[in-house]
Amino acid sequence: MTDDSNNTQKLFSEFTPATAADWEERARKDLRDTPLEQLTWHTYENIDIKPYYTKEDVQQLPFAGEFPFVRGSKTESNNWLNIQEIKATGDGRAAIDKATDALARGADGIHFIIPQPEQFDLVYLLSQVDLNKTPVGYSLPEKLDHFPSRLYNKLAANQVSAQNLRGFLKYDPITAKGELSRDENKAILEILDQTKESPEFRGISISGTNFGSIGASATQEIAYTLNAAVAYITRLTNAGHPLESVLQNVQFHMAAGTNYFFEIAKLRALRLLWAAIVEAYQADPKLATALRIHSSTSSWYQTTLDPYVNMLRVTTEAMSAVIAGANSLTVSPFDSTFKESDEFSERIARNVSIILKEEAYLDKAIDPAAGSYYLESLTNELATKAWDLFKTVEAKGGFEAAYESGFILGSITAVSRQKFRDIATGRMVLVGTNKYPNPNETLNFDPEALIQSPAFDTARAAYPTEVMRMATELHLRKRQRRPKAIVAIIGNGEQRLVNATFAKEFFSCAGFETDLQNYSSVEEASDKLQNTAAEVLVVSSSEANYVKEFGPRICNHHAKPTLILADDPQHMKEEMIANGYDEFIFEDCDMRSILDLVHRKLHGDK
Repeated sequence: MTDDSNNTQKLFSEFTPATAADWEERARKDLRDTPLEQLTWHTYENIDIKPYYTKEDVQQLPFAGEFPFVRGSKTESNNWLNIQEIKATGDGRAAIDKATDALARGADGIHFIIPQPEQFDLVYLLSQVDLNKTPVGYSLPEKLDHFPSRLYNKLAANQVSAQNLRGFLKYDPITAKGELSRDENKAILEILDQTKESPEFRGISISGTNFGSIGASATQEIAYTLNAAVAYITRLTNAGHPLESVLQNVQFHMAAGTNYFFEIAKLRALRLLWAAIVEAYQADPKLATALRIHSSTSSWYQTTLDPYVNMLRVTTEAMSAVIAGANSLTVSPFDSTFKESDEFSERIARNVSIILKEEAYLDKAIDPAAGSYYLESLTNELATKAWDLFKTVEAKGGFEAAYESGFILGSITAVSRQKFRDIATGRMVLVGTNKYPNPNETLNFDPEALIQSPAFDTARAAYPTEVMRMATELHLRKRQRRPKAIVAIIGNGEQRLVNATFAKEFFSCAGFETDLQNYSSVEEASDKLQNTAAEVLVVSSSEANYVKEFGPRICNHHAKPTLILADDPQHMKEEMIANGYDEFIFEDCDMRSILDLVHRKLHGDK
């Protein structure tokens, strides 16, 4: 047996190390006529993502296991808590019973949403759940009704240790509406007074989800969450609470979206900047590692159409959250956008976290993202952009002043509008909603009642597309048939097929019965389509003369269908409208304006 302790021979020494320049040269060769720069991706965060990253991109960045602690305080495993969210109405007894069942089926903790805290039966909760062993969170409305005092009084009366209490209180008027009223300020002070002696129970839970749920960019989520945290710190320390007590009581509640690598980098950047804030307050740097992050899958990306796709979405969202080091995780049921979730959908959601831990072993490696050239660079980029935005808000007087002036909501609205435009043009894909629809899907709910329901989330990315699809569904239920769209391909040419395929998928996503038909000439197409039963006729041809001739030929159609040209008319738009075309469909067009026109005609509006 030989001693290899001094063996410094490198593996694969016969290969010459490749430099970044070598990789770039090879990439340019493989791309041929496509410039490498065209592969750069410009994001909503105003970050340019390069097609590749090398060790040179991370040489000046701090090591992940040192201050500023992007991996948090985890030292032995990447364990996280599987938290099930349950709405507790009335006295909450039914919700508490559901909670005990969930805890027996794999949940590690419960997050109660409590709209009427004065009615919630804390005595019954204490009789069913050991609050010293089970983490329990409580989301409370604007009217706190002394819930923290009631909770701690019941703990004392039932001889339950307040020091060993686990979980959190989520009462966050600042991120919800941008300010604290006098009564709300008193309520926050009451929370901190009660929770300061419970090190495993967080009383200051700041909801970055209030930004992510309306379409904010990752940098906005990070920056505005930190601005809100500073606003709370200022109020609480000005009221006489020790800084250390406040910092130890903070938890961030963040939403995990579908942009996988960005979501991993987002939580890492959040911890990095939180450490910078702790350092700026001249507090013990170890307090930075005490930060708890509770993640939940994003409501912004949940869809009503083809809802089973939500199972895939929340799985990748959950993966990004736990790889980023979230301390606890809530996975939303796949059907939560259109009905009260049942035992099946709640079990599926709960099991996502269990599978990621028990079968994917994502709890075994602490900070798997550490050392990745791309993720370390992206963490730094997000942190830099978010820090600049954070300082901008502070220069405006802090979170409350910036919110009141309209800056915060205005900046988020600008980003969300761009996202809505990208969904409308197909640049951002929501599988099953604006691309790859399920042609056999039936809606097992009343679309009109859902649209009018106050519980229907209208802020989601999919909402505008869903409304149009549901209008089609209402036409189906009223007329006992789906509206029909015929895509007519006239002549030859490769581009005509590309445009026609795009149009067919577009109307399929809108819930139309779609039919692709080929014709050799304008005469043949107009003759056969003159009496066809279709609400929409889409014409695709690479021959300009065919396009010009078809409109006037079809003008006497008995049903007066919406006539759409599958092409970008550019400078010929007025001429094409004069020839009878109502709209134009092509990649990057505004889909919403087309569907709005079509549905107005379907329902007899002008």
